[in-house]
Amino acid sequence: MESAILLEVPEAEPLVQELRREGDASASLGVPAHVTLLYPFVDDPDPGIVEELRWFFAGVDGFPLDFSTVGEFPEVVYLAPDQAAEVSGLIDALARRWPEHPPYGGLFEQVVPHLTVVDTPDGELRQRAREAVGPGLPVRSSATEASLWVQDGSGWRCLARFPLAPPE
Repeated sequence: MESAILLEVPEAEPLVQELRREGDASASLGVPAHVTLLYPFVDDPDPGIVEELRWFFAGVDGFPLDFSTVGEFPEVVYLAPDQAAEVSGLIDALARRWPEHPPYGGLFEQVVPHLTVVDTPDGELRQRAREAVGPGLPVRSSATEASLWVQDGSGWRCLARFPLAPPE
């Protein structure tokens, strides 16, 4: 089993759903459009971890989560959140609390907040993705909760949701 902490972005689904099904393996395993806050997280989240996450996120103010830019890493086309600093702050706070679970296993020195559209070596699909999502921007959303997802070999499922504090 493995787990991840996400900010789900249902408002992006109409724009990215078909492309994600074609070019993002997590979509075919049941993961919705999202911005990853911490992956990989604990192997088997117990009730104590769930309660600690509930407490952690209760102290985080909700915020707008909008996307107006298409970005690209090698083999990845993504939507960049306009509020990248807020998302990075959450990622950093989670990494400080659980240093034994660094974002992306510590593979990257700097984590760039993003919503993956496609993750594929297929250059044609990446080009199609860039061309398809650009005209559909901006996507307007709000970060009002985080969610804990687990993968048990048969796919991913949401184990718990954690409301953020109402914005001040």
